[in-house]
Amino acid sequence: MRLAGQVAWITGTSSGIGRAIADRFAREGAAVLCSDIRPEPDPRGFDSGPPTHELITAAGGRAAYVHCDVTDPAQTAAALEACVEQFGRCDIHVANAGIAPAVRDMFEVDDADYARMIELNQNAVWRACRDAAAQMVAQGGGGRIIALSSIAGLTGIDTGVDYIMSKHAVMGLVRAMSRQLGPHGITVNAINPGYLRTAMNRESLDDPERTAALIGSGSLPRLGEPADIAGAAAFLASADAAWVTGVALPVDGGYTAR
Repeated sequence: MRLAGQVAWITGTSSGIGRAIADRFAREGAAVLCSDIRPEPDPRGFDSGPPTHELITAAGGRAAYVHCDVTDPAQTAAALEACVEQFGRCDIHVANAGIAPAVRDMFEVDDADYARMIELNQNAVWRACRDAAAQMVAQGGGGRIIALSSIAGLTGIDTGVDYIMSKHAVMGLVRAMSRQLGPHGITVNAINPGYLRTAMNRESLDDPERTAALIGSGSLPRLGEPADIAGAAAFLASADAAWVTGVALPVDGGYTAR
């Protein structure tokens, strides 16, 4: 129960990483405001069962859901407002919502594709983190901000150049915010997942040869699971990470150790 008495607002909670983080935080004692464009799990993924907030409350935890398209600044602000109205404050924010493209050559990325990627993976992360930080400063008592980057935020992996740019931008945001928010007792960190068994990787995971290549790219002989990321997030959100800020935490099975 490392997060007992804390309130967390998490984006992209219907499936995958966001669902796992929300569930883990609730089991660690936090009240969780779940937000996404739908409450139900993505049918393309590997999650099943009720919406995340219902999963949490059925297990005795505290959670609520609000619809939030993070590309709409008004909806982002409304989600944070709902968190404060429902639970009284916001102590932890996890900027998780994002998209990943199919593997493609840079010349296949048109301006519309690029604009959508940057808006969702970069601009929306900035707005949500900024708004959460403002709430934490106003209420006092410090806080935790965790942004989901990627191994693509640390390397130049073979995927869309627009995706790689957006995830590198998250790293710049985390480092800059950690410097400015430190005096307020707010830590800001990034988690950089490797290849996971989620809906975002479904196209690759449906190809046995591609799946084998992904498994072979790391040091550990398996793909990651959303629960692996949730464990790292629980650490960064807890008092155990009180003196950890501005860092990139790869959770990638050893991919970036190559």
